[in-house]
Amino acid sequence: MTSAKKTIGIVAGEQSGQLLAVELLEELTQQLGHAPELIGVGGGALQERGLKSIFDADEIALTGISSVVKALPMLYRRIGQTADAIIAAKPDCLLLIDSPEFSLRVARRVKDTLPDLPVIKYVAPTVWAWRPGRAARMKAYVDHVLAILPFEPAIMEELGGPTTHYVGHRLMADDALERVRKQNLNRRRAADSELNLLVLPGSRGSEIRSLLDEFGKAVEILNSRGHRLRTTIPTLPRHVDEVRRRTAGWTHAPKITTTREEQLEAYANAHAALAASGTVTLELALAAVPAVSCYKVDPLMKLATSLITTWSAALPNLIADRPIIREFYNEQIRPGMLARCVEELSDYGQPARKAVLDGYANVHECMKTEAPASQKAAAIVVEVIRAK
Repeated sequence: MTSAKKTIGIVAGEQSGQLLAVELLEELTQQLGHAPELIGVGGGALQERGLKSIFDADEIALTGISSVVKALPMLYRRIGQTADAIIAAKPDCLLLIDSPEFSLRVARRVKDTLPDLPVIKYVAPTVWAWRPGRAARMKAYVDHVLAILPFEPAIMEELGGPTTHYVGHRLMADDALERVRKQNLNRRRAADSELNLLVLPGSRGSEIRSLLDEFGKAVEILNSRGHRLRTTIPTLPRHVDEVRRRTAGWTHAPKITTTREEQLEAYANAHAALAASGTVTLELALAAVPAVSCYKVDPLMKLATSLITTWSAALPNLIADRPIIREFYNEQIRPGMLARCVEELSDYGQPARKAVLDGYANVHECMKTEAPASQKAAAIVVEVIRAK
């Protein structure tokens, strides 16, 4: 006798969250023996798997306090609309992937009406970085958190949050990235060869607008200091025009790429990277590309800096619990300093480069799990559903 088909409520607003959701759903299909029905909010990748999104997921893919504040009336309307639809569907569980300011409010409303519905948050909110009081409040309407960073379960427990499981990170199951890592660790660079520089100004338009001009100034300084520079900028298709416009005045035009295959090739050829703070710094660590991390906060966030509790925003630093990647924020971002950091990191004889790569090895060891993240996460979701 086969079990009844399961229905899963889901909220996944951003592109990265939808990748996680798709991988999890593929594994859930294997473990349940059927593809679950979906109700909630998500983009094209989830819609291809049968989700009829309640509204366009791009509406909740917001970054920075300013953009959230501007969108508050719309967000409150969408929160009620999403919660009502999920309550009406009475799914077997509610799975929240990203957009925590939105998805956790949906969960709270749903839990008020359906108190026995299991609620699972995949990817822990950054309570370790700011507003740690969120952890304890979540416990009232989130039953399990599936963490993708190894230090998060201990922090969540310390803060009185929901039961949290480290399931691993999807990047650790990326065989192509692992091949790049091994290749980079075994590669050498001649002293007079070209300097292959990766420039990663972020996946959001606001990040590109705030960082790419500063990165461009650093590139020009490297040119003026005699380096034969080859620069690659991986970006998303929707940002190509913006990136091309902002790099039009560079002495040497960068190569702008948009596919995953091109990005991995750029990682395999890079000697160093200038990167926006975020998940990409972890990816660079797992690819063994020494990097400098930068970020500019929006004006409203500057007013809320007292709420920030983390000692670092670079994921490799937090995972290894020691400084590995150098970080520069806001007015600290000086192109001359960035250029000199790149020189140091791209010199294969420099102790600074070796120190970063040794730190990356520590990160890689800390991130290991016995099974891929999606497999571990799916096993917990299935167990929760069947125990209902």
